[in-house]
Amino acid sequence: MSNGEAIVFDLDGTLIDSVPAVTAAINQVLDEDGIAPLSTDQVKSSVGEGANAMLRMLLQMRELEATDAAVEQFRRRYLDVYLADPADNTVVYPGVVAVLDQFLTDGVLMGICTNKPGVSTRAVLDALGFSKYFGAIVSADDTEFRKPDGRHVLQTLQQMQADVKTAIMVGDSETDAAAGIGAGLPTVVVRYGYCHAPHDSLEVTALIDRFDELPDVCGQIFRKTRTQ
Repeated sequence: MSNGEAIVFDLDGTLIDSVPAVTAAINQVLDEDGIAPLSTDQVKSSVGEGANAMLRMLLQMRELEATDAAVEQFRRRYLDVYLADPADNTVVYPGVVAVLDQFLTDGVLMGICTNKPGVSTRAVLDALGFSKYFGAIVSADDTEFRKPDGRHVLQTLQQMQADVKTAIMVGDSETDAAAGIGAGLPTVVVRYGYCHAPHDSLEVTALIDRFDELPDVCGQIFRKTRTQ
């Protein structure tokens, strides 16, 4: 895989498990206000549509004010805690580093397409030493059209200077599946992330259980696209 082929990756739930770090940061802010902590499962159930949507849902779980102003105030406090050490409690999924190294060596173009805020996206990628892999990072702050809109993926490809005809979307959720399919890309979904829909309902090109399955799956897809 090296003939201008490209892969657009989701971040949270695909490359990293950020829920433990997010939960810890949110609970620190709640604790400062004397409010009971949220569980990891509660936080996990709210991710996928961006930070503001997540925080609104979590504030509502604690029957707290969830107006736009209240969410923004909580978001600033949460980000202050999270950004103090973005790698702390962040888990890189098994096989991710080895596979990204392989793709980088092979000359595959790679980009990040995420609904995560830009400041936390770049902070965690830098902290983990992942920024070197990606030719473009398009976060929720960088686009008018966020996933599940396929134009978020297409903007990422444009910034990568990659051709949609030789690209693949890789994510973990129904949001990623819809975005990849909407962009017209073959789409691969990992089963271990934050999906809130039955995997078999996603109608994607491939489902994988482990990240180290990805090179073979992508190789098969790229070989097929070369013959079309």
